[in-house]
Amino acid sequence: MPYRMLEHTADLSMEVTAGSFEELIGEALRAITEWVGPEWAERRAERSFRIEAPDRSMLLVDLLNESLSFAQIHHEAYDALVVSSIGDEFVEGSFTGRAITGARDEIKAVTYHGASVERLADGRWRAILLMDI
Repeated sequence: MPYRMLEHTADLSMEVTAGSFEELIGEALRAITEWVGPEWAERRAERSFRIEAPDRSMLLVDLLNESLSFAQIHHEAYDALVVSSIGDEFVEGSFTGRAITGARDEIKAVTYHGASVERLADGRWRAILLMDI
């Protein structure tokens, strides 16, 4: 499993790992969607995005918050993303998923507090995320 839940006193904390930064953002999106536990409907959904931030930690946090905003506004959940362009300070593409009829839990926001993205000695990527639930 490329992610695991971490203990935290008030919020949800998560560690996500992947072979590349692009894979890391996709795994993080899948992890928060799985935790929320959406009740899927049939209608497919796709929402375009472009996120810019000064570093990869903020980029990941902003990307995940964008997905949460779209999900709330459109009553959808996204279990994958298509990246059309990516760099150290930007990512653009689209979230893909489906409409939902409800969810088991809710994530209000991914926070900057405690967020980190790093490349490990073995070349893999790791993110630590803290979410307000």
